[in-house]
Amino acid sequence: MCIDMPEKKAKGKENSTSNVALEAGKFCLDLAKLIFAGVILAGLMKQDIDYVALLCSGLGVVLIFTIFGFYLIKKSKK
Repeated sequence: MCIDMPEKKAKGKENSTSNVALEAGKFCLDLAKLIFAGVILAGLMKQDIDYVALLCSGLGVVLIFTIFGFYLIKKSKK
């Protein structure tokens, strides 16, 4: 009976780590969506903005958050 207890704790800890990775992945995808919307809205405003730099930097950050978010979600499923 004493041998089973550490195994249960290990499974519980692994499950909580998996849940954290899943939620962090969802959070990264949400950030990517918000940044994408911000880039689009900033591009629509009639300001003196370098649109090429705005789109390149914005899409780069969106890609980084998207890839990292899907990586964390995939890692949590294992």
